[in-house]
Amino acid sequence: MLTKDEFKLFRDIVYDESGIRLSDTRKSFLEGRLAMRFAATGTSSPYTYYRYLKEKKETELLLLLDLLAIHETSFFRYKAQCDLFEGTMLPDLMEQRRAVGSKNLRFWSAGCSTGEEPYTMAMVILESLPTGEDWDVRIYASDLSLQSLEKANRAVYPKNKVIENVPPRYLDKYFEPADGGYKVCGRVRDMVVLDYHNLRYDNGLSALDAIFCRNVMIYFDLPVQEQLLSKFYKKLCPGGYLLLGHAESLQGMNTGFRFMSGSCAGAYLKA
Repeated sequence: MLTKDEFKLFRDIVYDESGIRLSDTRKSFLEGRLAMRFAATGTSSPYTYYRYLKEKKETELLLLLDLLAIHETSFFRYKAQCDLFEGTMLPDLMEQRRAVGSKNLRFWSAGCSTGEEPYTMAMVILESLPTGEDWDVRIYASDLSLQSLEKANRAVYPKNKVIENVPPRYLDKYFEPADGGYKVCGRVRDMVVLDYHNLRYDNGLSALDAIFCRNVMIYFDLPVQEQLLSKFYKKLCPGGYLLLGHAESLQGMNTGFRFMSGSCAGAYLKA
């Protein structure tokens, strides 16, 4: 069991390095995750592990943060948002690019977990591109979890997870059987650039058409949320979109984004 002071030590280093705020109600969760690292590192107490963590921060911190991350995701998660992306956002973005003589589209899946979100984006885009038009599309997909990124790079998913969530027309065109499950096909994977990234820091991306950051900001407090939203705003092109999770809202924040809604989903527009 962590003492109050020990909990504060770990809570503060996690917050300083990642922006993730661990409330007092998450104390038992943190204790369980730390126990895993005690066993893996051969440390025997919170104090000795904390010293180890400070000494080996570049490597050990990545492993600890990986355990603290939530990796719940699925293909075509939040169908209403997928429909909004396909039916409203993509046609608008393509029209914006044509107006300036460009056929480049750039997206970012911030907090991509095991890859289902960016691969869903890629499939929807492939279905939406006009026949005979040559578009250059890149989806940058980043996450704090190296283990999740390894799974995303492998791009093989359990059979039941794919069948339950992927519409048949997408399953037939963009997946192939592999290792008892299904693997995302090459032309979808080729559109996605996977990379490790801690949202606490900048990654150099700019001139983006849309950013998906769903169910990530709920782990941050208001100051970190505001810093992150300011970064997102600067990275988007005028007319670009930001999509958040259902439990996340910019209401009451002065961000510069304008809310837009479809029939059952919403997004934020950089005017």
